[in-house]
Amino acid sequence: MKSLEASRVNIMVNDMDHSVKFYTETLGLELLNRWGNHYAEIQAADLTLALHEKNKGHQVGTTCSIGFGVRSFDDEVAVLQSKGIAVSVEQDAYVRLAHFQDPDGHPLFLAERNK
Repeated sequence: MKSLEASRVNIMVNDMDHSVKFYTETLGLELLNRWGNHYAEIQAADLTLALHEKNKGHQVGTTCSIGFGVRSFDDEVAVLQSKGIAVSVEQDAYVRLAHFQDPDGHPLFLAERNK
């Protein structure tokens, strides 16, 4: 893919207003564009999240997860928890992970490499 210009992850959602609010207000990501309840683009560092309203033939599922690398892991976990988001933290020799979900149950996580 020598001509690759951008990458995005498409996420099927049940309620566009609720999902846009979660990704922008709760997670603090930037809304780039929105076309009614059909499609919205949310900017994460080096990645666009494309929200699509679920319709026939599409499923809201949990077969993939989206990770966000962070520098201030404990602070970011505290912010999520202060907003009522359930977070499960795990750690191994290489990384700390904080697992949580968006309003449709899509698995998300924060990651910080161990120093």
